[in-house]
Amino acid sequence: MSKVFASKMPAQQLDALQTMVTKHIVDPSLRDIVGTADFTATSTERGVLRWEQAHLVAALDVLNAYQRDRRSRSSCRVGSLRLGKSKEFAKDPRTRIIELLKRWLRTHAGNANVSEEEVRGVCGLCRDILNHPALFPARNPRSFLQSVAEVYDHLQLQLREVLERDRTCAELAQRVLSLSRNLISDAVGFLLLAPSDFRQTDTLPSLEVVALWQSLPDLGHPLPGRADAQLQRTMRDAWGSDCGGVVAAVLSTPCCVRLFDGARGEEEASKAIEARAASSRAIALGAASSRSIALEDDGLAPAPEVSTVRALVRAVSLRTPERGRSDEGEVVSSSFVAHDVSALIAEAVARFERGSFRSSGLAGAFRDPKDATQAKVRQSYFEAAKGIHDLIYLLAEVLVQFHRISDGMGDYGMIRMSPWLHPFLDALMDKLNCLKGSLEHINEAVESAYVLARARQGRVEKPAPSDRMCSRAHACIERAVTGRSSHAKALGQAIEELKARSAPERLPTVTGSLGDACKTLQVILQSPEFRDSVGDAFANLPPLGDAAGGAGQTQPRASTGLLQLADGVDSDTDVEPRIAELEDEPRIVELEEESVAMKMSPSFECHSERSTAPSSRESQITVGSVTQAEVWNCTASRVGRRLKRRDQRVIVVHDGCLHIYEKGGARVEAVMDPVLDMSTCAVRLCMLSLAARRLPQGASWEDGVFEHAEYSFEFDSVDFAAAFYSELKSIAG
Repeated sequence: MSKVFASKMPAQQLDALQTMVTKHIVDPSLRDIVGTADFTATSTERGVLRWEQAHLVAALDVLNAYQRDRRSRSSCRVGSLRLGKSKEFAKDPRTRIIELLKRWLRTHAGNANVSEEEVRGVCGLCRDILNHPALFPARNPRSFLQSVAEVYDHLQLQLREVLERDRTCAELAQRVLSLSRNLISDAVGFLLLAPSDFRQTDTLPSLEVVALWQSLPDLGHPLPGRADAQLQRTMRDAWGSDCGGVVAAVLSTPCCVRLFDGARGEEEASKAIEARAASSRAIALGAASSRSIALEDDGLAPAPEVSTVRALVRAVSLRTPERGRSDEGEVVSSSFVAHDVSALIAEAVARFERGSFRSSGLAGAFRDPKDATQAKVRQSYFEAAKGIHDLIYLLAEVLVQFHRISDGMGDYGMIRMSPWLHPFLDALMDKLNCLKGSLEHINEAVESAYVLARARQGRVEKPAPSDRMCSRAHACIERAVTGRSSHAKALGQAIEELKARSAPERLPTVTGSLGDACKTLQVILQSPEFRDSVGDAFANLPPLGDAAGGAGQTQPRASTGLLQLADGVDSDTDVEPRIAELEDEPRIVELEEESVAMKMSPSFECHSERSTAPSSRESQITVGSVTQAEVWNCTASRVGRRLKRRDQRVIVVHDGCLHIYEKGGARVEAVMDPVLDMSTCAVRLCMLSLAARRLPQGASWEDGVFEHAEYSFEFDSVDFAAAFYSELKSIAG
């Protein structure tokens, strides 16, 4: 009886394990542990050179230790000892599931971005195994279930790390770009399949944007090196139609190339445009030369002037598509040039209003010019095409720049850009919702006119989309809009998450963590333990504010607000500021013509009843066009609402700008134009207060990224404060 039971146990174990694996594991290569010989015993060495996930590699070590210590043990006992047997396990059920876990752990231990879903799946598998103690009786000191329990503990810790890992604004911006590419590609495929009669698409292996580029006509092709002659012949009539021409125009824009193929595709497209322009100039010059020779032979006129040649070049470069005639005499497009999308839509709408649908590309159910319902479907089609075009522009021209800022400056840079980023994201959401509504309207019309009509064996208007077109269109719209996990839904969530992560309310948290890190680092680097560890040869570190530049640097830089290591500590020593030579100092803030539109008129307020005449004391010196003063930099006290002296500064008015020097006077911290940079300026007794723009940490003046800063400077007397205020007010006009 025991033999019969023993013979059934491995089969029962294997069946149970296979059921659990099928339930929890998604990877096809790991789902079948019964019908394959892949999961036989492997080496008990780790097999991972470097790891990124400590808990996963620890779990791998646990399984290897179990396999090394495992041996067959007899059920017979001699006293308190159980007899052991020398046996190697190669493909029994325990070995198979252990090898499955080892393979997954080896694959993911070196992966820096393990997904939550995969960790949850393996976690669930281990937890289900622990529910069957009777199926896996323990005989070894390190049992199978004990090892699986240890692996489960490590996976739980790994899952906690995955869930606690914050996604940065740069990662979220990249996710928005990725989801948008998926949405746009499926939306384009849907427009080509659902409401059209483009049966040529049945022969296309893929409807992704990068694949459709191969079939675009040569004339106006954004990437002529990727054209496929056979696919071009297949899709020639489709691209020559009204609807197909609009879609082709969207696919041919430089923004589309930039969004879907990056810098490499953009460079290739630029070379193609240059080659096309050179060819057009050559054709124009040849035509002009032939005309000149003909006129000279007739004795009518000399060779054309330069203006004539330029006109010919422009005419050739901007020539309209070649057009032929249909069987009924209607003009149709046989090739395509990347015209303005809005213009092509307007031309198509005008032809539809005249009742001209022969070259429309629309299915028969949407060609009646008198049917208001069909007119709305056609309107939704063009609104969707225009929405796709607008989305491509916003993503390729705008969002990629925000992504660059976030990549370079982290969450801090994105938070500082939130006054521009958030309105842009709102506009992006509006475009997304409009596109979603248009696609859903088209889908409802197609479902009613063709899919349901065919299912009910009713009459359908011809030309009609093929069954394959309807099937592919349904897959596209389900991925893009209507599915539970659609691109549109995920994109909306990513946009909202990006807004939350870049909210100004997060700035104290971001700056606080940086400030705490810097303070801790300062304490450690100045500690005796650190000096004992690195030895006497370690150089004396300069103050953190001087780390970025050397002596004589006059480039304006950010305030040390983020890296202020001694905030709240009063200066007890007199500062001997060193004033840089201002006569040779270049003015850093150069204003472009576009900056005039952003010009702010500062509000100047004087609350002093004293004279505004400058004083002759040494703390304020006026030499020619240079006015400078030594002042106290004051900030809000941590206790109460009064201002507290922090450090001594030197402020200088020179060449129409206010120069604020860092503590110690070695370098300029900020350069401010009273007209463009200051929003408010007020004087009350000895205190001069102003609000202005300054450069954030890690940015350059050319980036155009600024942060708002408030300064309060205490002068030696009311006269000095009033005099400096008068100087700034006279500059602001």
